[in-house]
Amino acid sequence: MKIQRLALMVSAFALAAFGSLAHAFPTKPIRLMVPFSPGGGTDILARQLADHLSKAENWSVVVENRPGGMGAIALGAIKDAAPDGYSVILAVRENMVIGPLLRGGGGTFDSTKDFTAIASVADTPQVIVTAASSPYKDMKQVIDHARANPQALRIGSSGAGSVAHLLAATLDEAAKIELTHVPYQGANPAMTDVVGGHIELVGASIASGKALIESDRVRPLAVSSLERNPSLPDVPTIAELGYPGFDVGSWYAVFGPKGVPEDVVLKLNAAINKVVEAPEFVKILEDQGMVARTGAPQDLDQKFQDDYKNLEEQLKKLKM
Repeated sequence: MKIQRLALMVSAFALAAFGSLAHAFPTKPIRLMVPFSPGGGTDILARQLADHLSKAENWSVVVENRPGGMGAIALGAIKDAAPDGYSVILAVRENMVIGPLLRGGGGTFDSTKDFTAIASVADTPQVIVTAASSPYKDMKQVIDHARANPQALRIGSSGAGSVAHLLAATLDEAAKIELTHVPYQGANPAMTDVVGGHIELVGASIASGKALIESDRVRPLAVSSLERNPSLPDVPTIAELGYPGFDVGSWYAVFGPKGVPEDVVLKLNAAINKVVEAPEFVKILEDQGMVARTGAPQDLDQKFQDDYKNLEEQLKKLKM
């Protein structure tokens, strides 16, 4: 009996201490991992988020880049990190959904089971652009030409398994056309080639194409969201062009290892929501063609799980 009472006391003490630590969180720097190289869109957003969190909450948030494997290296590191809230990742749809599905599972982690959903940050559509000197003035002309000339038009993306790759495959299926997908190592070289006339089209995030759009070096033809994007209000959606329900984009969200205590998750969620909902941060996102998204951790988890399940079915119909 004495041994049992002692064991219960030790367990109760450990739980109380753990709860106290969760309540005091954070007591040291938080590592915000980025699954891409410095200077890219995700890295820039992560540094903006870290800076605003540090100022709003008086926390120390340190960005760490772990590129490679469409996010697999960074996610593997987060999976193996202590589930204490001090190691989290700003992941995108490619990392959590598209990449794992195209790899057919396996690898060092299961994105549907090995992570804790913490907070949504933003949604971002794709934009299809062509060179300013291109003969294609709108998306209808592109589709008409592609339908009459299968595989003649080339569309560049930031890589195999990227959202732009998914966009091209989805457009092929919806419009009954055949574009030739050309994967690049990032959006910038694809943009360089479309400006130079080496390919006819590029699918990319609005942030990746905005400078070239504003300098009139490329012409935006369509955005891939259900609604027009505030940063490109005159550019039609693909859905408007006769493909109702067409919606291909990406999202940014913060995840941690499996098993992060609920108190810590809720504290991180509240802090991130506060930052993302602030008018200053909303403007930062809008300037990059993104739409602020907030909500409870369970909302993010449901969104992610639904996205994974739906895309798994969709990929069976697409040529990817």
